[in-house]
Amino acid sequence: MTDINALDTRTLYESVLLSRKEYPSRKALYYKGRYYTYKYLIDKINTFSYKLKELGYKENDVITICLPNIPEAIYLFYAINQIGAIANVIHPLMKEEQLEEILKRCNSKILFVLDTRYNEFKKLNKEGIRVYSVCPTHECNKIINFAYHKLNQKSLSYLDSDEEFYTLDEFYECKEKITDFDKNIEKDSFYLHSSGTMGEPKTVALSNRAIQHVCKSCFYVLDYKNGEETYCLSVLPMFHGYGLAICIHIELAFGGCDMLMPKFSARDVVSLLKKGRINFIIGVPILFEGLLRNKNFKGNKLRHLRNCFVGGDFVSDSLIDRFDSRIIEAGGTCRLGVGYGLTETVAVLAVNSLTETKKGTVGKPLRDVKVKIVDENNNRLPVNSSGEIVVAGPTLMNGYRFSTNNNSDDVFIEIDGEKYLKTGDYGFLDEENYIHFEQRIKRLIKVKGVNIFPSEVENIVNSLPFVFQSAAIGVEDEKFGTLIKLFVALDRAFSNKDIEKYKEEINQTIIDKASIYAKPKEIVFIDKLPKTLIGKIDVKQLH
Repeated sequence: MTDINALDTRTLYESVLLSRKEYPSRKALYYKGRYYTYKYLIDKINTFSYKLKELGYKENDVITICLPNIPEAIYLFYAINQIGAIANVIHPLMKEEQLEEILKRCNSKILFVLDTRYNEFKKLNKEGIRVYSVCPTHECNKIINFAYHKLNQKSLSYLDSDEEFYTLDEFYECKEKITDFDKNIEKDSFYLHSSGTMGEPKTVALSNRAIQHVCKSCFYVLDYKNGEETYCLSVLPMFHGYGLAICIHIELAFGGCDMLMPKFSARDVVSLLKKGRINFIIGVPILFEGLLRNKNFKGNKLRHLRNCFVGGDFVSDSLIDRFDSRIIEAGGTCRLGVGYGLTETVAVLAVNSLTETKKGTVGKPLRDVKVKIVDENNNRLPVNSSGEIVVAGPTLMNGYRFSTNNNSDDVFIEIDGEKYLKTGDYGFLDEENYIHFEQRIKRLIKVKGVNIFPSEVENIVNSLPFVFQSAAIGVEDEKFGTLIKLFVALDRAFSNKDIEKYKEEINQTIIDKASIYAKPKEIVFIDKLPKTLIGKIDVKQLH
């Protein structure tokens, strides 16, 4: 059994190695109908580690993974950690220009990318960056592999040409392996990429200790039983701290199984639930909305769910109520808990759990995480006073890297001799130490001197039965100054013919539940709201 208290004294690789020693024949991964044992997983990691070293990569080198949640991404991630290099984890759909900029900024000389995107990046081979083409069906059965290549025949045409390129075949063909591993838990070991607490793109450096401590705290939040075999839906990608720590690593650290899903499919989730193969679902709001829209997400199969958590974006009360009602109807005990965090704290720093929850909050801080509220001069504020949320504890990033604009000193302050991170979020703590998240400071809108929280407006509007999603932004009016503009996507069960009626109801509901100042100057109905790569509403595109 895993020594929970010692978890944050080990590297991520070491934790998985200990799970292999304890449960060699237990399922570690599931992917497209196949299970992979812990023995197999460690063998592959050790082989991939050997190959990386043979290619000349060593401690502190930056190795870039631009892959969805497939077995190869797991092998590579832990192999990089094993040799003490830095895993630079990138969204698999990131645009070519952005990815190239990150590679150069991080001085990464090797890139692992999906074979369907190889043509976009092969030119980097001439610039000294070794680009590997990774097939996501390499270990699948012949039918799945054939279907994949048939479907992507055009983008994979280079495979049949005389062109020279790198593939993972040489990793799979390698017969050697290494078993020693780097043991430094404090140094930079992972690079994730974030908009930053101040809204500018940042490279966030995280240590083994920070990620392990989040997993240690979430062991209790998720109500794990040490040594039991559990299954987690691993659909949030590894470039997202929430996905990396809570959808991937925590299961492997405690002997559970990651149900890998490169692309979310409500139908596939329902199928796995029928087989009792999902106990935990961790996701963003759009994932849970997708499940609720599936007509088969109901019945006894939902009783297999033990814990579900949503975060990464604004969460409406309506979503929580609808999800919990579906579970209650099925006779299940699971409830949807709201989590809060940011990449700089490995994506989660507070959560509502089954045992400690309070509606309208984002939960209590994790164990050993301290949260305070400060004013614009960084002075501490009392209970129930709104200000900027600041956080301290072992889950903090090591810092920002690679750019003169990424000065970590700008986001750290000292309180009572301890370093706190300024989150850029506005909210307050109540008497019971629950965090009330009100708004990203950069989204705060002042209408005639009155603070308007777009998230509050959106929550009110999303509670209306005909609304699927909404987004509020501030726009300038020559006569009245800053006013609210609201974008609304209708629930598909409702008709566009009643737009004027919907506008009237939206306006009146906002006035009744918020204030006259929050009433929109304009309401725009659109088919769907723009999304970021992670599935958040992209408010920048609405301006």
